[in-house]
Amino acid sequence: MIDAKYEYGTKVRLISNVRNDGSFPGKMKGDLLLRRGSEGYVQQAGMHLQENVIYQVHFIDQNVIVGCKETELMDAALPWIDNEFEYGDRAQLTINLASQGVILAKLGQVVSVISVDRDDPESIQYRIQHGELDVMVPARALCAVKDDALPEVEMLNDHVA
Repeated sequence: MIDAKYEYGTKVRLISNVRNDGSFPGKMKGDLLLRRGSEGYVQQAGMHLQENVIYQVHFIDQNVIVGCKETELMDAALPWIDNEFEYGDRAQLTINLASQGVILAKLGQVVSVISVDRDDPESIQYRIQHGELDVMVPARALCAVKDDALPEVEMLNDHVA
């Protein structure tokens, strides 16, 4: 008997991006199939390797049916905050980043997002990289890159200690 958390017809939400593991036809292995936050309906549940519950979920808006691990899903009725950035995105700092009074990266500088931390459903954090700097910052520390700020930001990058 399967100890499934979600029953047939339950509306669920992805809490992590789903990429092709090589089993989805017409897509390359590693291609993004569905973005975190996408909602779908459970069609059935089964076991994989006798230890992982896998759900067949129909994502109606994308017209895609995908197998999802229980750890990739949450009840769609629960509160959700969408993240603005994903791995590989560039973002701009809305604050100075400092350690022991030394500014490591200045407000307005462009950084690379290397991961999204959603452990706390009420607060998203991003792991960012800027030169040698590799830190976690709250979502409020980042904004979309402003095109008119790029020349100034690139000039500032040359002067970061």
